Amino acid sequence: MRLTKQQKESVIKHLQEVGVLMVAAKRAGITKAELQAEMKKSAIFRKRINEAKSEGKTNIADNALAVLMQYAYGDPGGKTDRNKLTAAIALANAFEPGFRGTVQGKIDHDVRVITAVPRPNYQIIEPEKKLLDKPPDKMLQLGKRTKKVEILDKDGNYIGTQTVEEAIEGEVINGDS
Repeated sequence: MRLTKQQKESVIKHLQEVGVLMVAAKRAGITKAELQAEMKKSAIFRKRINEAKSEGKTNIADNALAVLMQYAYGDPGGKTDRNKLTAAIALANAFEPGFRGTVQGKIDHDVRVITAVPRPNYQIIEPEKKLLDKPPDKMLQLGKRTKKVEILDKDGNYIGTQTVEEAIEGEVINGDS
């Protein structure tokens, strides 16, 4: 069975919103199997579906970042919903390239202390550090390195080259010299 033009447009519209084939097919009133069969038949339709899917994933990431920004700027719209915040971080991790958000939980307990032994106050003594006035000649040669880093866009195309100087630093451990 071939999909009608109206069904195809409906699937593409919903896919641009949600980015997931199964949800878009369900909202358009067809099954995922019918959608995949139509994608196998038509290369143009498959291309439009892939473009709509990538646009939908971008929309998901944008919506997740909007929720995070809303919480970050102190306007969550009422009480803070930690489930919504955690879901937004997870979606941003999944669909936003380079986003590295973490979720850390906190568990509060009521604890009754029956006995307590005071801990000793440990003093941490650090050894005295000596700084080198002038590094040895061998270290001068290794002291600075120029490293070239190629900059690529998200598709892997070359944009430019960045030059970075790395310096080697150290400290004297044994005070023999």
